[in-house]
Amino acid sequence: MASVFLSYSRVDRPKAQQVAAALEEEGLTVWWDKVLKAGQTYDEVTEGMLRQADVVVVLWSTVSVKSRWVRAEATLGERYSAVVPAMIQEADRPILFELTQTADLIGWDGDRTEQRWNDFVTDLRHAITRKAVKTAEQPVTAKPAADTASAPAAPARSLADDGTIENTFWMSIQSSTDAADFAAYLKRYPTGHYSDLARNRLAALEAKAKAKTPEPVFAAAPVQTAPARPATQTPARQRKLSMLPLIAGGIVLLLGAGWGVSLLLPSDLEVPETVAEQAADPVEEPVVETADAETVARADTVAVVETGVADAVLTEAAFVAPSEETVAAPEPPQAGPRRDCDTCPEVVAVPGGTFLMGSPDSEPGRVGNEGPVRSVTVAPFVMSRSEITYADWDACLADGGCNDYRPGDMGERGDMPAMSISWRDAQSYVDWLSGKAGRTYRLPTEAEWEYAARAGTQTAYWWGDGFDRSMVSTGGPKAASNMPENGYGLVGTLGNLREWVEDCYVNNFSNAPTDGSAVLTGSCDLRIIRGGAWSDNAATHRAANRARVSRGTRDRKIGFRVVSSDVKP
Repeated sequence: MASVFLSYSRVDRPKAQQVAAALEEEGLTVWWDKVLKAGQTYDEVTEGMLRQADVVVVLWSTVSVKSRWVRAEATLGERYSAVVPAMIQEADRPILFELTQTADLIGWDGDRTEQRWNDFVTDLRHAITRKAVKTAEQPVTAKPAADTASAPAAPARSLADDGTIENTFWMSIQSSTDAADFAAYLKRYPTGHYSDLARNRLAALEAKAKAKTPEPVFAAAPVQTAPARPATQTPARQRKLSMLPLIAGGIVLLLGAGWGVSLLLPSDLEVPETVAEQAADPVEEPVVETADAETVARADTVAVVETGVADAVLTEAAFVAPSEETVAAPEPPQAGPRRDCDTCPEVVAVPGGTFLMGSPDSEPGRVGNEGPVRSVTVAPFVMSRSEITYADWDACLADGGCNDYRPGDMGERGDMPAMSISWRDAQSYVDWLSGKAGRTYRLPTEAEWEYAARAGTQTAYWWGDGFDRSMVSTGGPKAASNMPENGYGLVGTLGNLREWVEDCYVNNFSNAPTDGSAVLTGSCDLRIIRGGAWSDNAATHRAANRARVSRGTRDRKIGFRVVSSDVKP
């Protein structure tokens, strides 16, 4: 009998394999679909193992929390066994499991000596013991074989009581309005108990979707427009859109009058790619509900683009307006970047000052660990202009430092930010750098990092309150020389890679120091990362956003930069 049944999404198979191997090294028996033998039926075997397992371990990730199969296995696990879930990525757990205590294995790298892993294994053993005690306390009611053979058939169970994977899956999708759910059911169960119902439901949803598809209105040549935004308009904006026919007529007359003149004038204006990208991403859309004059003007401009009334030329200001709260960044006391030695990274001087650390409750994308907002005073320091690059790291390697660790890359090195660097790896670099530079370097404190990233501003991003994708990297990291500078001359603070800081993780700032020093109490195996990475969303790029990661994690979205408090001339 398997002690542990491992439930996970196929996308997370490498992590599942790591967890399964570690559990087996702990002396536990683990069943997962890798051990399924040829010719065995997945659902039949899976259901049997779920019934027999002492504990069901569910690995929650951004993908598995949306998986109907993982949810079905977790549901059956609660029915027959004990469920011990573990987070392997930051994600919102399914609502049915929100109240179930979940182990934190985010960033766990397979180290069985790590305290989080030991706590997780301890919880598993307790769950197994509870299951054994519960089973022993149940009365034995088995009948003799002869009686069993002659006994009348038990009444059929209702669908709600049926414990099969198929029925559990069907119960989870029967009210769904997503055709993909029923297509997934039919793919797995083409002749299942509910296949006819699934086909009918799928046909109805597809017919409904087809009926909603709008027919073309104009037969003229298509007008190139930005992608449509989600229809989440406020009443004020709806009134604006109702005026579009009148506005359209006026714009057409104006365009007609200026058409001849435009032919005589050179024009090299183009709609920036960032406009199209921002229009396609509802997360990045400015909040229209603020109803100030500037926001309403932006809403009108966007409405013109959506309806194709005019071939308007937009700038990034149409989507990202400067905030009234933005404070002009003070000039650094030192002109331009410098190096302490030929192989040292470029550094810039960051002036000391006082700022409000954290995010207000009203900031879109805010999470609870970003507050409460408090005033923090930071002393002057120097900081590497960019994240440490491969050129910087390779110089350390060539000089015999950095523990001979050569991080992988995505085909380029040189001026690209060094990725797959753990917090421990970063410590080996600052030790080497301190010996070369003539002053002591370290990782920035969390307060220093946010102060430098804001560069004298109090908006969500150093360039304003609206997310501007042109200011960050997408699809992959960029060379440091291709990233824009903030007011302190730093590049890539809110984009490219996420960055390690010195601090141990605490879940709020209630007792955090206000002098800019690091937090060195709390969960010190978990360290803080700051700033957005090339594949992250708008909320993650905010200056106040923070996350916790095990200090041994080497992730290609994480790098670092360095600071020194020794501000020598």
